[in-house]
Amino acid sequence: MLDQRDGDPLFCEGANCVALARCKRLSFLIDGQQYFEALIEALPKAERRIMMVGWDFDARTPLRPHLAPNDPTSPKAFPLGEFLRGLIHARPELELYVLIWRNSIFYGSNPIPVPTGSEWWQHPRIHFKLDDHHPLGASHHQKIVCIDGKVAFMGGMDLTQGRWDDTRHLPDQPGRVDTFSKPYNPVHDLQVVVDGEIACAVCSLAEHRWRYAAGEYLPPVSSPGDPWPTSVAPAVTDQQVALARTQPAYGEQPEAREIERLNAAFLQAANDYIYLETQYFSLPGITDILVRHLQRPDGPEIIIVVTKRSNGLIEQYVMAENRDRLFAYLRGADKYGRLRAYYPVSCPSPECEIKIHSKLLIADDRLLKIGSSNMNARSTGLDTECDLAMHAERRDAIAAVRRLRDTLIGEHVGVDAETFAKTLERGGGSLIVAIEALGRGDRRLIPYHAGERAGGVSLTPGSSILDPDQPLDIGYVLGKITNP
Repeated sequence: MLDQRDGDPLFCEGANCVALARCKRLSFLIDGQQYFEALIEALPKAERRIMMVGWDFDARTPLRPHLAPNDPTSPKAFPLGEFLRGLIHARPELELYVLIWRNSIFYGSNPIPVPTGSEWWQHPRIHFKLDDHHPLGASHHQKIVCIDGKVAFMGGMDLTQGRWDDTRHLPDQPGRVDTFSKPYNPVHDLQVVVDGEIACAVCSLAEHRWRYAAGEYLPPVSSPGDPWPTSVAPAVTDQQVALARTQPAYGEQPEAREIERLNAAFLQAANDYIYLETQYFSLPGITDILVRHLQRPDGPEIIIVVTKRSNGLIEQYVMAENRDRLFAYLRGADKYGRLRAYYPVSCPSPECEIKIHSKLLIADDRLLKIGSSNMNARSTGLDTECDLAMHAERRDAIAAVRRLRDTLIGEHVGVDAETFAKTLERGGGSLIVAIEALGRGDRRLIPYHAGERAGGVSLTPGSSILDPDQPLDIGYVLGKITNP
């Protein structure tokens, strides 16, 4: 499975990744509409097994809400549960496995226990389980869809309410409503689809999760078909890809902290620029790496795109307050002016913020990581996470990473990838210069200035308990109380 780049110090199987394997095809799905449309194409091609593993799941979710904005149960809106049941009914050898974090019924978008109130799941070949195989305080946070062990989707999007949007992120989008027809704000997210050997590794990861949580071994399956979504053109082909996890120790489940190590390896390796999209930012260790870059006269530009608004008092106290403290620390180290933190809006007045739910790291047109993990402590040691990462080998792969970066930043400032690339070239290759030259219309990135300057890393009291990096056993809690 491995090739001549196995000696690459960025990847160490068993340390910062669980698998290194080649993809046949890999593509990026930007925002919910692209992801949902790809699923509508790929899922009907399944012959033996569909696996869905997630933090949240809502069978009422319309996959095409823009076609029936006032009636998510309309057939043309593709309600998720009925769509899946129809696929199972049409193929006598097809089975569906859905595994969702148990506590999502309290924290997720679905206000009732997932199967209740619907008959979509009442079928002998639909297997629905709630995942409670985790330590106290942990959650299952992976977002994976596997088809016949051949094609895998993974990233930041669950199949639930509040995830759909298109790349325009209009302030007033008729399809962007929940099942009660209540509008929600624009949301930006990313998913990746792969096939080949790395897809087999992702599917194996999902099968292992089913065994841990449901106590049932699922043997690998095979089928002659190709479930790749036809309209999705590959962005990368024949490229080595790494699969990295966070997994807390629990019962027979071993600990894995591969994402934590991979984050550090990728960020330390950056020379020209670092581009991050992250819902949360509360890791002092990552901040220290960025500070060292900023203190170098020839270090990389650092662009961080975040969500400005917080949900609830605890998130504001722990995630937002710590983000602001760490950003202040970074600004204090930015003696060469190479740091920018932004939040995106689709209208500046009245301000309509776009929620950043993506979990993305790009560096130097060659390093890429997309997955479920945020830049917070629980994503590196407590919750169950998975990310895909690659070190681009050839010119076509490097060009694909660069185009993704240009597409994403262009989306945030209201231009296409080509316009952003030309502006970047005119600005001497500086992302900061290009961003600040564009985005003068409704779509723009607004500088995030919250937080006072600080001399070092100082997190809010109680952070290590409210955003822990390991299971909350009594020894850990007492240790943090006596030695915070």
